[in-house]
Amino acid sequence: MAAADGQEPYYEPIPGQEEGEEEEYKLPDDAGFGDYAAHPYRACKNYMDRFLSNFGWRFAIQMGVMYTIVKGILSSVIGLVQLSYCKKSLHIDGTACQTMGAIAQTPWAIKGAIGVVSDAYPLFGYHKSSYIMVAAAMGTSAFFYLAAVPVHTASVAAAALFLANYEIATSDLLCEGKYAELMQTKPKTGSTMVSFVWGCFQVGSLIAALFVGPMADAYNPQIIFWVCLPLAASIMIPTGLGYLADKKVPEGKEGVDWALLQQYPKIVAFCLIMAAVAIGNAVIDIIFFDEHMWQAIYAVSAAVLLSVLAFLWLPRQLAMCNFYMFFSSVLYINIRGAQDFWFTADESCVPGGPAFDYTYYNTYTAVVGAFTGWIGIVIFQSFMSGWTFRKLFWVTTVLQVVASAFDLLIIERYNIGWGIDDKMFYMFGDAVIGPAVMMFAFMPAVVLTSKLVPKGLESTTYALLAGFQNFGGVVSSQIGIYATQYANIQTDAPCNFDNLTTLVAVCHCLLPLLAVPLTFILIPDKLMTDTIIEDDEEGDAEAKDKAEGG
Repeated sequence: MAAADGQEPYYEPIPGQEEGEEEEYKLPDDAGFGDYAAHPYRACKNYMDRFLSNFGWRFAIQMGVMYTIVKGILSSVIGLVQLSYCKKSLHIDGTACQTMGAIAQTPWAIKGAIGVVSDAYPLFGYHKSSYIMVAAAMGTSAFFYLAAVPVHTASVAAAALFLANYEIATSDLLCEGKYAELMQTKPKTGSTMVSFVWGCFQVGSLIAALFVGPMADAYNPQIIFWVCLPLAASIMIPTGLGYLADKKVPEGKEGVDWALLQQYPKIVAFCLIMAAVAIGNAVIDIIFFDEHMWQAIYAVSAAVLLSVLAFLWLPRQLAMCNFYMFFSSVLYINIRGAQDFWFTADESCVPGGPAFDYTYYNTYTAVVGAFTGWIGIVIFQSFMSGWTFRKLFWVTTVLQVVASAFDLLIIERYNIGWGIDDKMFYMFGDAVIGPAVMMFAFMPAVVLTSKLVPKGLESTTYALLAGFQNFGGVVSSQIGIYATQYANIQTDAPCNFDNLTTLVAVCHCLLPLLAVPLTFILIPDKLMTDTIIEDDEEGDAEAKDKAEGG
């Protein structure tokens, strides 16, 4: 499973280059035309040489497969194919489709518990590799079932997609834990590793976007799961060959590490409670699939419980910032089921509507969105990296509302009155501007969290916070499903979208603005480059005291 003792190191330094060297390629002072022409190639080669010299070709393959194929392609396919799969294969309405999606996304909310279990118990002697192999087997089986068996109920499809997402979430968490561990031993290589991972994910997402839309238009979307089958199994190859560099635990230490669990009981308890709550939400969704009010009540109650526990068991500043990011995601109510079905409805359902095909809606917009995401990164690095956290979150919220306003204008058909085609105008909406806005929100959130995570608890706390914020997306979806039903939106014949404008205005334009005043209470008024906790020893003492149950 992993490299045996005495085996050749998992990384092999590049001949002639010292390990840890981080010299980036620069143009010579007297650069000529040939130097400028060769600059992209030389810069890329220099980057890969630096990456391989520090992490090795084996680990590069492991990360490449994980973030290009598993998280990049597979995760994107699941998101992109959902709409066409609901409409053409399952023949279900928008609320049922969104409920299925909420169940399927549950594994992303239990990452904290996955991290705790894998750290505390070495499965078959390994803390990471064995868990990835088991998760990959479950995900591969789920994709085979989705591809080979005619599924007629949304709840069954949701259970299979749950297992598919479990593979992706588990593999992502454990690979992330390993590269974070290696980055700590080689601190100068952090940007190199993060760039590699992010670049692989973007490439994988782009590949998924290129084929999902055309295939969904031309065939039954169920056939796309056959494409996913070998991709889901691919992570087993490098992991089984030991490319993750996950060492087998010494003989006599194969059991549960009770000392680790007892060291930080409140952190462990929070992770396990959050997982139980998230899985409970999925179970209720499956059992009471059409009872959307009770689903929403459970989700909101669970959110209140977890928020209270976070303030009781986490360091105060960390709990406040994490609650802001959780609550801001909840406030942007997910009404995807209603919007997606309206934009892709045919003439009989929405007379004079956009009637987008899947090639445009899934492929063209995703490709343009990928580029706007990159533009967002460039804008952030060039103009916004010196801003305060509060200002960044204000701008993100306002841009999010502006993008949603374009969707409102399309729904009300103002763009047609102005002589602007639907496909052209939609490019300014939430689906395309959204990725750039997501970058504006994602990067300061990561930086802020990194400045607040207690020392010695980095991996577990990151998994906990990521799971909590992902659960915010689940809560947002559950509220959105009930809101869609309450607004009397009907996405199948006889269609009724009379209240869609009001629904979008409230859920995407008004409620998100409530996050702005919360920044004055929950977000520190400091620059991204500032130290958040002035007294590190005091902050660490508070963190450990709370985590240890003091």
